[in-house]
Amino acid sequence: MRQIAQKTILSTADVARLFSVTETTVKRWSDEGRLKCQKTPGGHRKFEIRNVVDFAEKNNFEPVGALAFATDDKLAQRIQVAMLGRDFSELVAAFVEAALFPDRMELFMFLSYLYQHRVQLWEMHDLVIRPGMAEIGERWIRGEIGVNHEHRGSYETLDALAKLQAQIHIRESTGRSVVCACMQDELHEIGLRCASYLFESEGWMTTYLGARMPDDAIASAVHEMKPDVLCLSVTNPPADGLLEKTLEEIVIAARDVKTKVILGGRLASALTIQPGMVDAIPASSRELLDFIEGFDRNNGRSPGKSGGHR
Repeated sequence: MRQIAQKTILSTADVARLFSVTETTVKRWSDEGRLKCQKTPGGHRKFEIRNVVDFAEKNNFEPVGALAFATDDKLAQRIQVAMLGRDFSELVAAFVEAALFPDRMELFMFLSYLYQHRVQLWEMHDLVIRPGMAEIGERWIRGEIGVNHEHRGSYETLDALAKLQAQIHIRESTGRSVVCACMQDELHEIGLRCASYLFESEGWMTTYLGARMPDDAIASAVHEMKPDVLCLSVTNPPADGLLEKTLEEIVIAARDVKTKVILGGRLASALTIQPGMVDAIPASSRELLDFIEGFDRNNGRSPGKSGGHR
């Protein structure tokens, strides 16, 4: 696969093509202060992706055009066509190819391209990254790629997500806070990273503890920071077989400071736990977003008056 060289700063012509309007219209939006821009010393307008996406959301504009890649190979053309038609199966195939391509910027450029075309974070997570990583895992199981390729794909995805987050439009602070961690020896953290970025994009203060967090360290972090929510992830069963008992101990620590607990990961729904032990087991980023959006409503609180900073 050739490198997908895609812009991260858009020109007036780019924005015009994206929304199928004239450049004069884009300039008018800019002059009116509706669409933020920066001007070069030569007077040319340049638009940051996050500002374009924010403008589109506020005005309920959907992209009706596809930005061009700097390269003109067949894959680039396929991605543009898939983006216009919201063909996620084709976008998953492109994700897999980008994740396995030996270039650190390749995958970031692809995810950035999706975001520029208003593919929402939950869609990117659920409809592209999740099935894409599953396909990479299946290729490894079938012996079509080595474990080095599978691991590289995982770390390239984490790196691309981190770079993408710098472009994401962050909503106004809600005053809420969340701590995210993988339990015990759990190494799979892509899903947790996606959850963390989703919370952050919705205006939550996020503390990311990452993979392989001992249960006492998680409990200590919760007591210290007193977050509104503790987000835990577990994909593979631990060697000691005591996951349920460990979870119960962490939940007790969370309840001491009135912290809600949500559990995600492939193993989450298969655990034998008492009803009501955790507050939610979202099976997707879409379900997690529903939890985030309904948090204040369901807990009888007013936004901006967090119990998470007690």
